Amino acid sequence: MHQAATSPRPRLAWQLAAALWGFFYLRAHLHDWLDTTRTALDTARDTHDRVGEAWSLNDTAVALTMTHRFDEAIDHLRQAMTLCRELGDTPGRSKAMGNLGNTYLQLGRLDKAAEYLRRSLVLDQAHGSAWGEGLALAKLGDIYQRLGRFDEAMDHLKRSLTVLRASGNRWGEGVTLDILGTIHHRLHRHDDAIRHYRQALRALRDVGNRWNEGETLGHLGDTLLAAGDPEAARARWRQALAAFEELDHPDTEEIRGRLRRLDERRPDADAQRGMSS
Repeated sequence: MHQAATSPRPRLAWQLAAALWGFFYLRAHLHDWLDTTRTALDTARDTHDRVGEAWSLNDTAVALTMTHRFDEAIDHLRQAMTLCRELGDTPGRSKAMGNLGNTYLQLGRLDKAAEYLRRSLVLDQAHGSAWGEGLALAKLGDIYQRLGRFDEAMDHLKRSLTVLRASGNRWGEGVTLDILGTIHHRLHRHDDAIRHYRQALRALRDVGNRWNEGETLGHLGDTLLAAGDPEAARARWRQALAAFEELDHPDTEEIRGRLRRLDERRPDADAQRGMSS
C-alpha cells in the first residue's frame, strides 16, 4: 500500500484499499484496515484525486464505525456525501448514506438511522444496486424491530432476503437471518429464533464472516438460555468468545460477563438439586 502511494501510479493506493475492503471486514484486521484506508485517503488528497478521496472517505468511515469511533466516522461520511454529490456519483453517495445510517444505528440514534437508510434505499433502487437495496432493507428491518414495530420489520426483512438471495449475496443473507432470529427471540418464539440463527450461521460461515458469526453465536446462546438450555447456551457463548477474542471485537467483555454469570448460577442449581434428592 505504501509503495503504491509513492509509485508513479498513486491512484493504485485507493484502488487497492477498495479491493481489500471485504478481506479486512471479514478478518477484522481493523488497525491494518485503518492504516490502509488512511494512506489511500492521504494519497488521493495529495494528488487531487477526488474520486479516490470519496472512496477512501467511505472505506475509512466503515473501519472507524467497527472500532466504535463514531464521531470520526460520521464526519468522514458527511464529507464523502458532499464530494459524491459534487462529482455526480450517485452510487457513491448512496453508499455513504447507507454507511451513515448504519453508524447512527450502532449509536442507537434510530430516527437518524432510518432517515439516511430510507434515502439510500431510494437511490439504490433507482440505480439497480441489489447489494445496497438488500442491506438497506435489512437495516431498516433492524430499526423497526428495535422500536417494537415487528410487522414492519418482518416485511422489510423478507423483502431484503428476496433481493439478497436473487443476487447470491450470502453475506447480507446471513445478517438478515440474524435479525429475523432476534425478532422471534423477542416474541418468545424460541424454536423459530433458533432456526433462523442456525440458517444465519450457515450463510455467514459460507463467506468466512467471523465477525457476524460471533455475534450470531451470542444471540443463539441468549435464545437457548431463554428456552431453558443453559449448557447449550454456554457452548454457543464460548464459541462466540473464541471468535471475539480472535478479532478483538468490542463486545468481548460482554460475552465473558454472560459466561461468568452463567457459571455463578451453576452452584445454586446444583445445591437445589442436592436438597431435593
